[in-house]
Amino acid sequence: MANETKVTARMDPALKSEAEMLLDDMGLNFSVWITMATKALVNEKKIPFEVKASPFYSNENMKTLEERFKKYKKGAAISSHNLLEDK
Repeated sequence: MANETKVTARMDPALKSEAEMLLDDMGLNFSVWITMATKALVNEKKIPFEVKASPFYSNENMKTLEERFKKYKKGAAISSHNLLEDK
């Protein structure tokens, strides 16, 4: 281990904690996970998982949010919604 380098990253504490719990359940830690992900990146010459936008920001969802915000500004009551959590 004499030929290693230190990597530092900033992360939301809650996200880090959740990730650490999952990794612990798998018998891993952050250092091992970062090494695994980096090796996959180098070997595959691509990010080793799918990167995609959050479904929250889909065109359909944003349109619904904009419409409801307009109604809200006009004083209309919004009793329910079926955005992401119902899909």
